[in-house]
Amino acid sequence: MNKRRRHNEKRNRFSMLFPILTIIGIGIVLVLSSFYEKSWTYNWDGIRGQIKDSIKVAEYGGISTGIVGYDARKPAQFDRRHWIMKNATESELLKLTEYPNGTIKTIAYEGLIRKSELKEKTNIILEAITETEYHMYLQSGCTGTPMNIGEYLVDFVLQIDDRSPPFAREKPNFGLTKTDEELILTEYRKVPSLWKK
Repeated sequence: MNKRRRHNEKRNRFSMLFPILTIIGIGIVLVLSSFYEKSWTYNWDGIRGQIKDSIKVAEYGGISTGIVGYDARKPAQFDRRHWIMKNATESELLKLTEYPNGTIKTIAYEGLIRKSELKEKTNIILEAITETEYHMYLQSGCTGTPMNIGEYLVDFVLQIDDRSPPFAREKPNFGLTKTDEELILTEYRKVPSLWKK
């Protein structure tokens, strides 16, 4: 009888302890999963260490026009972005368009557009326009503006949208035909703007 009572007491303790441990376990999983970043599991195969290191630093800096703050200084992020675009190969930039961060995707797409030897620029731009899961921040002067990757590329890199603010400098030539630009603008205008409201 004594053995049976001890056995029942152990079973009762376990039956009380099990729900408590389950709740604590679920709580731990929820807390840890809320901090999860998709970039933790990104496959870096095919990306050199120098590029990877620069990407890890650049991913939280946004995109800068080169003049930031009251004293109009050029931030390191501006030079870092240009270094990545210049030094990453076409295959590295293509792979980085899959990186789960808007700033890095923007750098990758812009770097591809700026590669003079790249032939499929129109398709790359159209792909960037449909990329709305991640957005980026454009820092200029004292303000930061959230926008879609396609908005930045069309309005600030290609400068082909007549509804965008005018630029003081001459429109750059990326080898796009008038037909390419019209196709890009047609698709671009289908996506709701984050910054032109």
